[in-house]
Amino acid sequence: MKIPRIVLAGTHSGVGKTTLATGLMAALKKRGRPIQGYKVGPDYIDPSYHAAATGKASRNLDRWLLGEHLPSVFAQSAGECWAVIEGVMGLFDGMSGTAGFGSTADVAKLLHTPIILIVDASSMSRSVAALVHGFNTYDPEVNLQGVILNRVKSVAQEKILREALNDLQIPVLGVLPKEVALHLPERHLGLVPVGESGLLEGFIDTLSELVTKHIDLEQIERIMLSAPDLNESPVMTGVLTDAPIQTEVSSVEQEDKFRLGLALDEAFLFYYQDAIDLAKRLNFRIVPFSPLHDNALPPDLDGIFIGGGFPELHLDRLSGNITFLDSLRSYAASGKPVYAECGGYMYLGQSITDFEGREVPLAGLIPMKAEMTRRLQGIGYRRGVFREDNFLGPRGTTVQGHEFHYSRVTYDHEFPPAYELFKGDHADRMEGYARDNIVASYLHLHFSGQAKLLENWFATRTGRIGV
Repeated sequence: MKIPRIVLAGTHSGVGKTTLATGLMAALKKRGRPIQGYKVGPDYIDPSYHAAATGKASRNLDRWLLGEHLPSVFAQSAGECWAVIEGVMGLFDGMSGTAGFGSTADVAKLLHTPIILIVDASSMSRSVAALVHGFNTYDPEVNLQGVILNRVKSVAQEKILREALNDLQIPVLGVLPKEVALHLPERHLGLVPVGESGLLEGFIDTLSELVTKHIDLEQIERIMLSAPDLNESPVMTGVLTDAPIQTEVSSVEQEDKFRLGLALDEAFLFYYQDAIDLAKRLNFRIVPFSPLHDNALPPDLDGIFIGGGFPELHLDRLSGNITFLDSLRSYAASGKPVYAECGGYMYLGQSITDFEGREVPLAGLIPMKAEMTRRLQGIGYRRGVFREDNFLGPRGTTVQGHEFHYSRVTYDHEFPPAYELFKGDHADRMEGYARDNIVASYLHLHFSGQAKLLENWFATRTGRIGV
């Protein structure tokens, strides 16, 4: 497959990757290029900015969550588009305890993609040459094609930086001045998602104009077009089957859709687009609903998925939507499957205590209470093993997920956990809740890397839970 593509990497976190990636996507789109955005790693928030710039849902490229399926997931979603891939952390920063597994460099090599390195040059002069030289030579397999200097304070500093980099034969593709307009809003989980609060009017246009003015887009496009062909089929297969997943279904199959209710509003918005697309190919019909705005669940649902987000910022409205909570409780009592992650897991509990110490009652489907804290309570990749049979899989099924949360939960009494979690090869703790038709935890899963979980879920329509 011929996919023009590029990776925007940073020397470290905070160099402006998301801002520049968003601006570059917007600028290339204005030039008429069919841009598809990507984010290395499990992040949900940065892709919302990509989507605002391109008009298309952005995708995640995470080696832990997608495993061997990452190249085919990339090929499936890229199609005939031009791919702009935003890196994670520093170029070589990977999964803890590994030699760069899952890093931006690792994914770039896997996809044979040229890299542009972003350098925060705000406090640098000639040392920039030593820094870029190190990034260029550290791993001979990395294809570094250029540098963008960000947050440059003056014309005089730019001159010094360019002179220092002249001998490296790595082109400087852009120099961006330190601009207040390039600052994105942040809070406890990082950047504020576009879908929740929106961008300032004209913000994407401002980014596009600055990128167009200060970055050599002609050279960027030449680098993207120089990327080698990908030897990868765009047809994804299930994890435990060799049969390809069909992208088209017959009229008979259309009648056999699994109606999956998906919580989607300002409070619940963390989902992986490739996982949603996979569900559709597996004959799920996605039926969105809003715990904030709807009076009740949609009718005739076969299952519910309540993802992560920021329920703690909307507690009064979530708690006050009594008719919706009643419909959710009635649905759960019917025995049909309910799956929830992180914010959705908290929502299913008895209450959430916010940052100010107010305890607000919620769904009460799980005998636990959640409490927001000022300190990070969980972050990182985890391997989970199901403790009992459930609608996603039988006891002993292993899943690979990610957690990132500032809250903690407490239970009234002993409870049936969803998983035993492992860090590396070491058992960590019991996590989540699984009883009858409810599976909920802090663990975020990416179903595109574990399609068998969705296949098992679909089978619940025939009453074969946990097969």
